[in-house]
Formats: sequence, C-alpha cells, structure tokens
Amino acid sequence: MDTPIRGCLGVAEAKSKLSEVLREATQGPMVIHSRGRDLAVVLAVEDYERLVADQRTRRAGGAAFLERVEALKQRHAGGVSDFEPARLDFTQVDPFASRKTGRR
Repeated sequence: MDTPIRGCLGVAEAKSKLSEVLREATQGPMVIHSRGRDLAVVLAVEDYERLVADQRTRRAGGAAFLERVEALKQRHAGGVSDFEPARLDFTQVDPFASRKTGRR
C-alpha cells in the first residue's frame, strides 16, 4: 500500500472526533496512539481490501476477478443491475484512407 500516513491521534481525541477520523481515513491511514506507542490504524475499506488481497494466495485470473466483483457488489447493496453506462458515440475511420488517396 503506497498511501502515506495521514495523521496521528491520541485515543481520547480519536474517540471524541470519530466521525472526522473516519472521513479522513478515506484520504489516508490514521494512526491511533496511547502513552507513546501506536495502537491501531484506521484505514479506508479499499485500502484494507488491497492489503488483504496482496497477502492472500491469488487464484488464477478470472476467478480472482469475479471474487472482487462479487465483493464490490455486496458492499454496494447487492449489485448494480440498474446501472446504465453512458452511450459511446464515435465515427468509424478507415485507417488506410490516406494511403489509398496518396497512391495510384
């Protein structure tokens, strides 16, 4: 994980500002310390999943991808069945058109 530590807080401060700590954890890990030693790290779910995925033995290509898709669907209330991607409008171009007009 390449995300730098975002902040360091004492237990009492973290407890009193829990909502703020959670919001800031999405920007980078937050270290919680007490009496001069680090106790815990609060980090975003995406960072945690990346960390865990790196430690797990990976299954071959497609199966690992499908597992990640399923985990994502579960995290977002069961899926994205109502998702409609934006239409892609493009004009097809003949890649050889300039050669055809330039030669005989």
